[in-house]
Amino acid sequence: MPKILLFALLLTGFINPSFAQASTPTTSVGRPGVAPASDTLQAVHQLFSQRRTGGWIWTGVGAAFAARILIAGAGSGNAGGTVVGTAVLGGGPAAIGIGKLSRFSEAKEAQVTADYQKTKRLPPYVQRRLKQKYFR
Repeated sequence: MPKILLFALLLTGFINPSFAQASTPTTSVGRPGVAPASDTLQAVHQLFSQRRTGGWIWTGVGAAFAARILIAGAGSGNAGGTVVGTAVLGGGPAAIGIGKLSRFSEAKEAQVTADYQKTKRLPPYVQRRLKQKYFR
């Protein structure tokens, strides 16, 4: 009986739309003196934001793998295997994550945005990565 009641409450929670977030239209009419950002700048911001998130995820996964291998290897007598495993399985993802964090930092985003506003051109590494999904 308790499982059926729990299932019914869960189902009611999914069906009831009263707690859904309502979308509010945003306009720049109420903001005098502030020019609306172009679609390209919004896409660049979304690209950099997603790449930074990916960088944190890769770094976290690498750190977790490294910690797990070090803990597991502390009890065994194979120090060489522990070092190699930590470097490959932990250091590889961590290096990818740190590379993403440095390439797509907030400072680089500000620099790309400022350069785009001056010259209306994006660096090649940003142009290659801008896909249609960032313009939605």
